[in-house]
Amino acid sequence: MWERERVSETTTATLQYRFDGPEDAPVLVLGPSLGTTWHMWDRQVPELTRHWRVLRFDLPGHGGAPARPLGSVGDLTDRLLATLDGLGIERFGFAGCSIGGAVGADLALRHPGRLASLALVGTSARFGTAESWRQRGDVVRTSGLDPIARSAPEAWFTPAFLAAQPAIVEWAVQMVRTTDPLCYIAACQALAAFDIRDDLGRTGSPALVLVGAEDQVAPPADARVLVAGIHDARLAVVPAASHLAPVEQPAAVTDLLVRHFTTAWQTASVPATGSAPAGPQVPAPGGPLAAPQPVAATEPRPTPAPNPAPAPEAASPEPARGASPFAAPVAAAPAVAAPAVSGPPSVPAPAVGHMPATASDNPYATPADPNPYAAPVPVPSPAPAVTAAPVSVPDPVSVPAAASAPAPAADAHATGVRVRREVLGEENRRDPEGFGAEYDDFVTRVAWGGTWARPGLDRRTRFLVTLTALTTGGHLDELALYLRAALRDGVTAAEIKETFLHTALYCGLPAANAAFAVAERVVAEEGAGAGAEAGAEEGEKPGESGPEA
Repeated sequence: MWERERVSETTTATLQYRFDGPEDAPVLVLGPSLGTTWHMWDRQVPELTRHWRVLRFDLPGHGGAPARPLGSVGDLTDRLLATLDGLGIERFGFAGCSIGGAVGADLALRHPGRLASLALVGTSARFGTAESWRQRGDVVRTSGLDPIARSAPEAWFTPAFLAAQPAIVEWAVQMVRTTDPLCYIAACQALAAFDIRDDLGRTGSPALVLVGAEDQVAPPADARVLVAGIHDARLAVVPAASHLAPVEQPAAVTDLLVRHFTTAWQTASVPATGSAPAGPQVPAPGGPLAAPQPVAATEPRPTPAPNPAPAPEAASPEPARGASPFAAPVAAAPAVAAPAVSGPPSVPAPAVGHMPATASDNPYATPADPNPYAAPVPVPSPAPAVTAAPVSVPDPVSVPAAASAPAPAADAHATGVRVRREVLGEENRRDPEGFGAEYDDFVTRVAWGGTWARPGLDRRTRFLVTLTALTTGGHLDELALYLRAALRDGVTAAEIKETFLHTALYCGLPAANAAFAVAERVVAEEGAGAGAEAGAEEGEKPGESGPEA
């Protein structure tokens, strides 16, 4: 049975939550950032609910949730587990942004048996300094949340996005303004005390560490500290994104989450008493955001057993909140792009769905710009559980249905565009209408949609092989480009050093000498060397005093 929306009533020890997706699917929990509501994940939900039953929760005092201040990040984790225990959910995947990511890290450290897989978005082992969080709490005590609300968009989004999306900026401001001040202060105190740098080595869950390339709150240097400390972690740096990458670059983030959770979902060691499904259903190979997944294609997964029905409780309507630009118009009132909200009203107002009725209603939608991350593949027939869902709105990140299957070349080209953007970023692509259009198409299909997309080698290995080949050929400009990309994808400076030492042995000292000169410059500029990581561990990090986490 498809559960389009279910909103909870809460008790003191639990959290306000909502469900989306089929009831018999494995559970994926999404945690929000400080100052936001569960609506920050709206653009991910349509695709994620094709494979998982998605549970989103609100922080206390956020989005109309009961104002019961936190004592610590661990307290928030305990409330989440109490909520899941009440629903009979034993094992689940988790993705969290900022303080939501701190909850995910705490789960991995204190309750690793509950996690099937983990994604940390815009997260640090320590956010800034304790003093910066205390100062922020003092600002709220003396001046209220308005100064924090007005400065939040600059910390959450890139300047280009702010200029292009004024409705989203207003949405962000209103979302913070409607937060309970005491709960916000308590969350600041919880982040002031949060520091797991010395504990990262005990994190056993497979983790995706995802960060916006321009995030100043939890910058890429902090993400590299997480990847270096967590035993099984992969780094993904999203170009043209700041702290709220799921909002600013929804297609890229959705694609990364889908690929991570479909390939890194641990199916072993599920407690005997747990009734949650062991792992995700194999996603349809033609999904609009799905990348080639050799594990899903070759290793059948057990059919998930349905979660038990939650304990009887009245499903209360969603409390009124700063309206999400993703949200469909409320039935009782006409839709507006960014309604002004003075605060959560005392009487909850029902919400109808969570996506706009049309692309023009949604300030995020860019219907004229096709999704570069989505391969134009045949749209498979939906599973029975999905066909039962009311289909009232379009998925703004889906590929439009086609009357017939596209040609294989189109598939390779779309895959190549996506892979090249993931590896090198947007700025590397030539003008598709310019003089080199045919060459660009050839490289996109053959190199990026073919070789780089093959499952035989992981991306880290392909980076090291490419660095060796470029060194041997003396292509130093290209070498610098791929060095930057490798560092941003999680390849460490130490691994690059070993690669060039090995290259010197088999390809010649002059070539390696030139490569070391380029690498020293790039590593210093990227701040990815040992000195940069040590500075991050000592708290000398950009964005320590950023206005919002």
